[in-house]
Amino acid sequence: MTAIMTTMTTAYSIDGRTFRFTADVATGLTSGAYIRVDADNGMSCLGRIIEIEASDTGTGRPVITGSGVIRARVEDGDIVAGAPTAFGAARISIADPGLVAAHFRTARRDKAGLEIGTLGDAADPLPATLLASGFGRHTLVCGQSGSGKTYTLGVMLERLLLNTDLRMIVLDPNSDYIRLAELRDPDAAQGGLADRYAAATRRLSVFGNRPGQIPLRSRFGRLPLTKQALVLNLDPIRDAREYNAFRRIVRDIGSTEYTLTDVRHRASALHDDASRDLAMRIENLDVEELGIWAQAGEPTLLDLVPQDWRALVFDLGSLPSSGEASLLAASLVSQLWKQRQDRIPTLLVIDEAHNVCPQIPLDRFQEMASADLTAIAGEGRKFGIYLLLVTQRPQKLQVNVLSQCENLVLMRMNSAEDIEHLAASFSHVPASLVRQAAGFGLGQGLVGGPVAPDPLLFRTGTRHSVEGGSDIPSTWAGSRTG
Repeated sequence: MTAIMTTMTTAYSIDGRTFRFTADVATGLTSGAYIRVDADNGMSCLGRIIEIEASDTGTGRPVITGSGVIRARVEDGDIVAGAPTAFGAARISIADPGLVAAHFRTARRDKAGLEIGTLGDAADPLPATLLASGFGRHTLVCGQSGSGKTYTLGVMLERLLLNTDLRMIVLDPNSDYIRLAELRDPDAAQGGLADRYAAATRRLSVFGNRPGQIPLRSRFGRLPLTKQALVLNLDPIRDAREYNAFRRIVRDIGSTEYTLTDVRHRASALHDDASRDLAMRIENLDVEELGIWAQAGEPTLLDLVPQDWRALVFDLGSLPSSGEASLLAASLVSQLWKQRQDRIPTLLVIDEAHNVCPQIPLDRFQEMASADLTAIAGEGRKFGIYLLLVTQRPQKLQVNVLSQCENLVLMRMNSAEDIEHLAASFSHVPASLVRQAAGFGLGQGLVGGPVAPDPLLFRTGTRHSVEGGSDIPSTWAGSRTG
């Protein structure tokens, strides 16, 4: 039942869209809470508290004051059509959970919902449901290590697989999602989940260098010429003669199936200084022997992708060096952007995104990926390419990529500087809610943007699939008995 707060509780609105209120501290109102507003003019509506603070009235009895937004009109205990109007005086009370649930159903209409957990910490909490259509905007998932970020992203990816037809590509540097197709406990799955999940992941493929994975191999000659030049650290102005020799050799080969070894052999066979310098460059850079290159006659990962694929997980954590992981990530991003005219809706998930498209590239491979991801961030949506970027350090992300993200999924963050950076970057999400991130516990978070009917404070639900990676156990910290 709704408990009306009668002690020092007043609210008013001058525009029918926002309101201000004063209430007794004992009411227990909090930022993000949903309330019912019953105005003296007979109008009722659902509101949400955004800003709140304690004030001293000088009487020795503190009160809380704050502001919020009006979300919907209410009649007979249900959400109805029509815009609320201004009111001069009103009583407020904690909204009945059923009324809040009705608001979410109305906001979602006939769009698919993704239940990722529960709202708040109530004894009988409501489900936290995202709008599947919102993933048609770019998304940033942010949280420090140990916040539950990886687990929460796994929940979201599972729900997308189960409830939509959206294709997804996952660049997985820590091998966290390589077991995304495996249920943790298939025997305990209820409601036909095991069969539905098997069907949803039937066309999921995992590429990597571990046993049972599809080999991660790329063809040097299939990269765009500008990207090949980046691999060789060739600049068309600074290294004009070598660059020209490289272009002539590639043109003479006449196909895209060549390897770096093919280029080096041809360069060595020529007698001009530029070609010989090019051959020496390939040797000195030590990129020819990287394990990610497909050799002559060997299929590439693109050759091994099923035509009807639904999800592709690239286990970059299985590669022996960060340089190879960086190069392959850049190659995959480049290939996706190259195929944009296919216009097939695809979600590109990049974990540790600050290592793929940083604000300041540390090597030519990051520079390569950053250029393509900036293009995808700016123009990808019209081709059906949507980004989902995951990071612990939002300020390290390329600013032109971050600025195009409309959805924010925020887990615990201790850095006040990072929190303020996010509050400024996602100004459509109330800053007061963003600032709560410093106090989030494990699995608690905030989601805002087109993916949510309202900015939601949530607690992550149960993940169905097996986590591929995990932290090292902290058993070393236990007290010694001997």
